[in-house]
Amino acid sequence: MEEGQQTSRIDGHRLTEFIYGTVIGLVAVAGINPAHTGWLSGLAVVVVGGAAIWLAHAYSTLMSHRITSGVRITGSDIAAALSGSWPIVSAALLMAVPLLGVAIGLYSMQIALRLTATVGVTILALVGIAAGSVAQASWPHRILLVVLSTALGLLVVAVKLAIHH
Repeated sequence: MEEGQQTSRIDGHRLTEFIYGTVIGLVAVAGINPAHTGWLSGLAVVVVGGAAIWLAHAYSTLMSHRITSGVRITGSDIAAALSGSWPIVSAALLMAVPLLGVAIGLYSMQIALRLTATVGVTILALVGIAAGSVAQASWPHRILLVVLSTALGLLVVAVKLAIHH
């Protein structure tokens, strides 16, 4: 399969939004102190925070389009902006799943936050793997993409550790 055929199956904009949502989820989790936050509040921080960023991102996209093109915004423009940015919410929902384990008594809030951070870092690592594979990059370049993607997530986790310890 040629590179152009392989990359055409991936919607770069939606992937960008999913990565953005994953990083936002990691940042939200980094701000949660497990000693003072219950699972429902933590879930709300991640999901409502993701939804707020989704709306803000769609709004900024629409306003930018209006200002730069001078074209009036239509209902279909609004729907397209909200739909195009939906992966931000999808990532937030995925990141919130480990918090549900606290609700049913599987583990503590501290463990849930660690699992949530692990989910986020893993997603970013998988994005690095996919980027290298789709681009048919050399193995050293693929490894570099994975390392850089993973490092982004680990940087957020390190900031969390620095803040809370």
